[in-house]
Amino acid sequence: MMTKPGITELDKYVDSRYTLVSMVAKRARMISMDRRQNETVENAAKNAALDKPVTQAVNEITEGTVGYIRSEAVQKARQYEQEKIEAISQLDAEASDAE
Repeated sequence: MMTKPGITELDKYVDSRYTLVSMVAKRARMISMDRRQNETVENAAKNAALDKPVTQAVNEITEGTVGYIRSEAVQKARQYEQEKIEAISQLDAEASDAE
């Protein structure tokens, strides 16, 4: 059975499909562990009626309850790129003022 929404819809919420797969897998694992820890005789029937962990993880991503934050290395690289763009713009402005 195919999980809804499809992967093309989920691409809107992440920067790559690798990130999406990683997010879904991690969140589904967390959901499974939480359900096992809270497992009692009364909850067993209730847990069986719930969505499967992967489906619940996908739904949480589309609802915006689960997201991700890039590592510091990526953030530093983006900051460096932004500073580089600003420096080039400043040099261009100074060159046009000199003319």
